[in-house]
Amino acid sequence: MKRKPISLRMEQEQWQSFVALCQGEGTTATEQISIFIRQCLAQGLPLCDEDLDISAANQLNNRINELEEKIGVALAELRLRLIELEEENERLQN
Repeated sequence: MKRKPISLRMEQEQWQSFVALCQGEGTTATEQISIFIRQCLAQGLPLCDEDLDISAANQLNNRINELEEKIGVALAELRLRLIELEEENERLQN
C-alpha cells in the first residue's frame, strides 16, 4: 500500500509539545496520528470532546487494571521466592 504524506495546521508550540510527549513515550508523532486515524476508521470518530475524554479515561482505566494485575502477579512471585529463601536460610543455619 502506498503511503501518502499529510500536513497539519496547528500552533507550533502545541506541535513541539506533542512531539516531545511522543518521544518521551518511545514513539513518534506520525505513528500516534496514524494510530488515531486507524482507530477512527475502525471504531468511528468520537463526535465531541466529551466522547474523547470518556474514551481516554476508559483506555487509561484499562491500562491501569492491566498494570495492577501484572503487579499483583509479580508480588505473588516475589512472596513465594522470599518464603523459599527464608526456608533455605533457616535450613542452612541449622
